[in-house]
Amino acid sequence: MNSNKKKIFILILVINAFALYILAGILFNPLIIWVLLPIYIGYFIVAKAWKTKSRKKLWEGYTFLIVSLIFSYLYHLAWFFDWDGSRTGSSTTALIFLWGPVWSIFWGYIGYFFASFVKETDSLK
Repeated sequence: MNSNKKKIFILILVINAFALYILAGILFNPLIIWVLLPIYIGYFIVAKAWKTKSRKKLWEGYTFLIVSLIFSYLYHLAWFFDWDGSRTGSSTTALIFLWGPVWSIFWGYIGYFFASFVKETDSLK
């Protein structure tokens, strides 16, 4: 994969990380390192696919990232817009930021599993 595509990919990940930080609604958020764990894992899966030049591995990495980011956005949006009292419903609602990344990774690996059925047609050039 050429350098420009890698730079665009990294820029997209940075924009997503910033958007999730904003949606958390906490100015100083030390948990952001933990919350962004699905992005880190997804990046390393895709980076490994770039090195191996495997189209199948690239599909697995992108699918992991897309599924885990969708789940991450869902719980961040639920928190931001206070859907069904997700922000103000109880004193322990902030635990969503502890368990949300775990569930995002879980669902990301479910997507990774389904993408593993993609047949390897040719390698990346």
